[in-house]
Amino acid sequence: MPLDIGRKALEGEVRAARAEGRPVPSVAIVGGGLSGLATAIQLVRCGIRSFTVLEQSGGVGGTWRDNTYPGAACDVPSHLYSFSFAPKTDWSRRFAEQPEILSYAEDLVERYDLGPHLCLSTTVRSASWDEERRGWRLEVTGPDGVDVVEADTLVIACGQLNRPHVPDIPGTASFAGPVWHSARWDHSVPLEGRQVAVVGSGASAIQFVPPVAAEAAGVTVFQRSPNYVGPKRDRAYAPAVHNLLRRVRPLEVAYRWWIYWGLEARWLWFRRDGLLGRKLKDLFAKGIRQDVVNDRLPEAAVVPDYPIGCKRILISNDWYPALLRPSVTVVDRPIERIEPDAVVTADGTRHPADVLVFGTGFETTDFLAHLEVTGVGGRRLADAWVGGAHAYLGTAVAGFPNAYLLYGPNTNLGHNSILFMVERQLNLILQALAVQTRSSRPQAAPTVAVRTEAFERDDRHTQHLLTRTVWADACTSWYKDAAGRITNNWPTWTVRYWWDTLRFRPEDFRVDVARAGTRAAAAARGSAD
Repeated sequence: MPLDIGRKALEGEVRAARAEGRPVPSVAIVGGGLSGLATAIQLVRCGIRSFTVLEQSGGVGGTWRDNTYPGAACDVPSHLYSFSFAPKTDWSRRFAEQPEILSYAEDLVERYDLGPHLCLSTTVRSASWDEERRGWRLEVTGPDGVDVVEADTLVIACGQLNRPHVPDIPGTASFAGPVWHSARWDHSVPLEGRQVAVVGSGASAIQFVPPVAAEAAGVTVFQRSPNYVGPKRDRAYAPAVHNLLRRVRPLEVAYRWWIYWGLEARWLWFRRDGLLGRKLKDLFAKGIRQDVVNDRLPEAAVVPDYPIGCKRILISNDWYPALLRPSVTVVDRPIERIEPDAVVTADGTRHPADVLVFGTGFETTDFLAHLEVTGVGGRRLADAWVGGAHAYLGTAVAGFPNAYLLYGPNTNLGHNSILFMVERQLNLILQALAVQTRSSRPQAAPTVAVRTEAFERDDRHTQHLLTRTVWADACTSWYKDAAGRITNNWPTWTVRYWWDTLRFRPEDFRVDVARAGTRAAAAARGSAD
């Protein structure tokens, strides 16, 4: 899954620009998670040092820095949940846990000397297109107060899973005990001997409920609907495997591809009214009825009534054993209100609680609602997304030149590694930067912008393909916005995304070179090419 086309194109243009005394684009990267770090690494590999990574927290890692709840781990095999251009051969387990993934991100900073380019504890308040300068102007709040960062190019790498969602339940503020979201876990609170109420039963909850249930006196899980939960085929890697993968690079590459194609085949599960999906649904229901359903755990609490894949498919080896504990109760009735010492459901039942934990996911469909982005003519990104967030191949929006999104609309996956998608987006972005660099002239600021017709055509095609997927069924999920538009997921095989992002298509973009009023030296504070 190499980035050779984009990297080689930009690397060559950077060398040519330097030889001819032409400027190289400066880049502002918003977000220090894995996507933001991947962008920085590729710029370094291409010879560009005029960039800044703006990260609001005190360190890199993004969601893997935020989510420290007990049992936090990735549900994609480790060797594919890492970058092909920055492999890690000594993963301790097939499915790495949060500390190891965070360590991988921190290691990337050291490995590629990204430290001088990091602006931590820095929140981007707004990003606006400067018509005179023909570049981006970012207003940020950092350790030294309000500041401005200017750059020729903007890469927004905030991701889709960074703003915790807490439902507006009456009485939440009155709860007398500790309250937190799973992405902001309070490790200072002991759970031994306490009654813990967990709102939500999604991807985070199935990981933290088992260890919490092993410690707490009792756990009550409030869920809207059950999930499809399959076995987690996890195992530890022996030192001999580490040595072999480290010494035989082709073997490590082959192992990545083996994992990739194994996951890619699962796309067949997500086809609307697909035969394989129906059979898996029946097999799952049969197995759960035999092994899990009992008087305390009725079928409605553990067997979904929607097609498999309509919501995220989860993996765990200890979720059902945890639910079968006498101290764990699953409640599928709606919550009416929260009282100081209990959660009250719609049937009037009071469920006593000492601790309240929200495992309710993230704000996923209102992309970049926390960031004011203004493009050409003062048009706000929020206005461009009236009717639903969308982008050309999930990466570029018409009217916002020299600006790109990573893990943007319709790039999420239900069956494969999101880092594959990020690498493909970067391949496209690097080629666009190569075009921008090739067009640069002293005192001139070239712009590359997706054409409106290409932007709209791509969205129509994406939405058409989505009608053929299981997500188009009536069930609700975080893949859809309030109007039912599927804003998050890629609609077909990732092989298709590889092909669509393989080469920059000049006919889909407008390249404009004009004299700028002023030109900033670099986005990086104090750094230069």
